[in-house]
Amino acid sequence: MNLKLSINAGLAAVVLTILSGTAVAQGFSAGIAPSKFELRAKPGDVIRDTLMIMNAGDKSAAYSLRTADWNITDTQGLEYIEDDLVEGSCRPWVKLERRGLTIRPNGQKRYRFEIHIPEDAPIGLCKFALLIEPATPVVAATSGDQPIRFPVLGRYAVIVYVTVGDAKANIEYAGLGSGEMGGLQLPALKLHNSGNTFDRVFGRIAATDATGERFVLIASTFPVLPNHSEEILLVPEAAENGQAAKVSMQFPLQLKGTFEIGGQRFSVEEQFR
Repeated sequence: MNLKLSINAGLAAVVLTILSGTAVAQGFSAGIAPSKFELRAKPGDVIRDTLMIMNAGDKSAAYSLRTADWNITDTQGLEYIEDDLVEGSCRPWVKLERRGLTIRPNGQKRYRFEIHIPEDAPIGLCKFALLIEPATPVVAATSGDQPIRFPVLGRYAVIVYVTVGDAKANIEYAGLGSGEMGGLQLPALKLHNSGNTFDRVFGRIAATDATGERFVLIASTFPVLPNHSEEILLVPEAAENGQAAKVSMQFPLQLKGTFEIGGQRFSVEEQFR
């Protein structure tokens, strides 16, 4: 099954996918830690790591686990590919401790997985997802004289990145684009990665609006994958703190500051209308 999930303005490393219905919370009370894995390895290495899976429900719960390939869509969503291997997939390198496990009420278990990097592995990026979902599909029902029962799929997807060898991101900055968050039009950094692994932007840009009020804009941590172009939103610090409704900026904005990605530092001194 191939599944597309939209996650605009930032790729969550742990993703809870809900397909139809409202019974997910009742049938899939799980927690996952850590939220993502960003690892480095050399050809021939074996990476061993652990995921903590927690059952927050009041009944024992059985979970199934598997891997999937994934891609970023044109709308900064995720597309999972489970049944087939994409070209260059590293999923055959992954060994899971088991395909399923049961956790007691309000309990937790450590789940181990390994990544066996071949000796002849190419320098670059290995990426895949660990999918955790109920072993038995949850079924929801509508009320009424003739109830309709339909499956509800709840799942977590933990994204795993492994940079193999001395792979590096090679970033080109092409000026400002634009995006939207909560109805607020925001500037975005137009970036292209011609390297062979991913990276994320780190930076804070000062913005002065038409009234002279000053804001701090923080770059989204959305990943820029190899051979991909992305527009990385610059989000007001107040919005990052959950106060987006209080952000009111009068355009144009005068931006000034620097950001870093791929071992490079870029300067921004532009006007955003």
